[in-house]
Amino acid sequence: MLFLFQDPLGDDHGLAYLYPQAALYREAGEGYADLLAVAGEAREGRLFLKVRLARYPNPLEGPLGFSLATVLLWLDTAEGGEETLLPGLRTPEGQGWEEAFLLTGFGAERRTPKGEKTPVRAFREGEWVVLDTGLPPGRYGLYGAVGLFDPFAPLYLRPSSPEGGPWTLAAPPGSPPVVDLLAEKPSDQVRAYETGVLQPARKGFALRRESLLAFALGGVSLLLAFLLRR
Repeated sequence: MLFLFQDPLGDDHGLAYLYPQAALYREAGEGYADLLAVAGEAREGRLFLKVRLARYPNPLEGPLGFSLATVLLWLDTAEGGEETLLPGLRTPEGQGWEEAFLLTGFGAERRTPKGEKTPVRAFREGEWVVLDTGLPPGRYGLYGAVGLFDPFAPLYLRPSSPEGGPWTLAAPPGSPPVVDLLAEKPSDQVRAYETGVLQPARKGFALRRESLLAFALGGVSLLLAFLLRR
C-alpha cells in the first residue's frame, strides 16, 4: 500500500447539514455518505485509489453495491492547477488539482479541469470500492469529499439550499454540496467548511518514504551485524 488516509466516523453532516426528507433517504438510515478512508496502491505500474464508506445501502441497485453516495477525489500531480474544487470549496493557493475522479455506485469517471470526462474501471473488493486512475504512482496531493448521488447533476451531487427539501440538502448559503470531507480530525473538517479551503492529504506519501528509508537502514544494520560477527 502506498498510503492510507483515514477520516473520522460519523462526521457526514457538514456544518449541521440536514439530509433530504424523501422516503428514500429516511429509509436508508445513516452512514451511507460517511467517508472512512482513502488508500492508494500500485498495481501493474498504475495508481489504484480505494475508498471505504461506513455503509453501502443500495436501493437504486447500483452495480458497485451502493447507490446513494457520490465520492469525489482530486489529485494534485503538478505545480499550479485548478484551485476550485466545488462551489464553496477550493484548494490552498498554488496547490490546485490536475486530475479528478467521480465515483458512484454506477461507475467512475476521470475529469479534467476543462470538464473533459473519460470512464475509468471501478470495482468492489470487500468493503472497499476501487478505481484505476490510469496514472503512474507518485507523490501527489489528494483531496476527497462525499455528497449525495444525483444522476442528473453535472457532478452527480444533489444540490444544497438554506431551506432544503425532499431531494435537496439543507445547508448554510454558499456551502459546498458535500456532507463529508477527507480530513484527519473533525476540527480540520470544520475549518474547511468555515473557510472554504480544504487542505490536501499528503502525509501518507511522506510516511511511505520514511518507511522505505527505515527499511533500508534496518537492512544495512543487519548486514553490518553479520559482518562484525564474522
